[in-house]
Amino acid sequence: MVPGLLATVIFVLPAPIRMTQLGVASTPTSLIEAGQAFGATGRQLLWKVELPYALPQIMTGLNQTIMLSLSMVVVAALVGANGLGVPVVRALNSVNTALGFESGFVIVVVAIILDRMLRIERK
Repeated sequence: MVPGLLATVIFVLPAPIRMTQLGVASTPTSLIEAGQAFGATGRQLLWKVELPYALPQIMTGLNQTIMLSLSMVVVAALVGANGLGVPVVRALNSVNTALGFESGFVIVVVAIILDRMLRIERK
């Protein structure tokens, strides 16, 4: 269980970090200058200007993290971790196409449901 969890964390960690950095870095300079003109400190600029502006990119990073971790469940099952990937590995070992399709389909459905739950609409 621990090797699968550790591999998953290492595999998915760069996505949210990079997406957050891209979102914060893409904040328009006019927005930052407006915050500075109103006397915002560096911390206030980050929390009240840059992070709210970067929220769509941050949510995309979270979405990618979930998708990458779901793709890693099969690899984690290969090293002995329990979870959604175990039936897929069993199907691969026994050349059971029906079980492989069913197990893979369940993982895709979970991914789609989580994707729809995390969707935010900007107004």
